[in-house]
Amino acid sequence: MPKKPGLIAAVAALFCLAGAMPAGASTEPHDTPDNGPIAFGRANAQLGGSAMSLWVARADGSHQQQLTRDETGFSDWSPDGRRIAFDFVSDTGVHIATMSPEGKGRRSLTSAPGVQEGPKWSPDGRLIAYDAFAEGQDPFAVSIWVMRSDGTDPHELTQGFIDVEPVFSPDGTRIAFGRITGDSPEGQLEAVYVVNVDGTGLHEILAPRAGLEHPDWSPDGRLISFNIAPESGSAPDSGAILAVRPDGTGLKVVRPPSDGLRFFKPVWSPDGRQLLTGCFDTKIRKDRICTISDQGKGKIRVVIAGDADVNLPSWGARRSG
Repeated sequence: MPKKPGLIAAVAALFCLAGAMPAGASTEPHDTPDNGPIAFGRANAQLGGSAMSLWVARADGSHQQQLTRDETGFSDWSPDGRRIAFDFVSDTGVHIATMSPEGKGRRSLTSAPGVQEGPKWSPDGRLIAYDAFAEGQDPFAVSIWVMRSDGTDPHELTQGFIDVEPVFSPDGTRIAFGRITGDSPEGQLEAVYVVNVDGTGLHEILAPRAGLEHPDWSPDGRLISFNIAPESGSAPDSGAILAVRPDGTGLKVVRPPSDGLRFFKPVWSPDGRQLLTGCFDTKIRKDRICTISDQGKGKIRVVIAGDADVNLPSWGARRSG
């Protein structure tokens, strides 16, 4: 089971590395959209190792289409389903771009040497949050940033820690993210924090625990979900999907691992009724992508399989018109 922390570790090794509110932030709630297609990474043998390219498919796994030939990581869909933001590896690090779901109109949004990764759109589509660090940075830290969706006006929201994988609240006023705090015998320690889009109000909602990774905010705003890394085998709830209320109360296991499947990188469907998640098949020892009905409590369906490992799913809204 490959580790799922994103591209930070690999690029940190490459480099030998040990805020005002942006205009356009929305405080208005948005109508719940219908579910559309999904995106995911698939291991690309031509890139070597476990490097992945970006693919899209219908939510049932049919009509799969490869969008990129270069190495990519996280992806996220614009609220209207018309653009996909993703991070990709280049000679100068990891950067963020957008393109259409057909693979057209690719546009790079960041280019600073170092890493800019994990893009997430705001509910109104005007902003993109991401995490980043500069080349040659000492001491090493990863910050949460927000920029306009065209790549302009980047603002740093956090400093001095290892803060990763931001995600907007459904009303667009807050951002949840993971803060990596160290290691333990049971795995990497990560906490969940929330900050206002203008950088104020930073606070911890869930204390560090082993294997915690990949926070996501439910479309109804009631839960922040995450998983416990499947490779953290001795950590409590390893391979499970959990959730907590945004105020830090009500921590619960949404979906425990089964004898055959262990879960990673869960994201909510646009309508909030399902989860799209990586699912490690323990019998054949391959990563798959699954959907789980009833907000993660219902039927599991493997939608993306094959000989190559897959990872980092995202679920887009159905385009209107």
